[in-house]
Amino acid sequence: MVFLRKLIRPRSSTMLLEAEGQPLVQNPSEEQVRTVVLKLQRGGTSFASLTDEAGDYIQVAGSRPWCVLERRRFKPPQHERAFQETPTPKYKDGAKIMTGAGEIVLKHDEWFLLKDAAEVFVAFLHKNPTPARVKWRSMNEMLGLT
Repeated sequence: MVFLRKLIRPRSSTMLLEAEGQPLVQNPSEEQVRTVVLKLQRGGTSFASLTDEAGDYIQVAGSRPWCVLERRRFKPPQHERAFQETPTPKYKDGAKIMTGAGEIVLKHDEWFLLKDAAEVFVAFLHKNPTPARVKWRSMNEMLGLT
């Protein structure tokens, strides 16, 4: 019986938290995830990602107070950017957010507060759905994944 239990025991999950200029954190706590996201700033750490054991990930880039969120699923291949139906702030399409990875051109509804991004990261960490106000737009065609 012990042999069978070892065979059917759930595989341990590993989450990896990566952030610009910071050491990799394996299996981060909710507090570590929130801290990394909420402290994004220009001239310091301006992007981060959280990857699960399947290789799916969520990433954020920006600085106080604004950021952009994307997620990637590998099976089936899907890359999406977050948006919201009631955009805040009132930026126009084509406005750019500056990060350590360069400029990112956003649509008017793709701007999020860092506190919102932290909620999305924590949901991903716990394998929960993202908050209902966060919608996802496919970037597959732009990235050549279709």
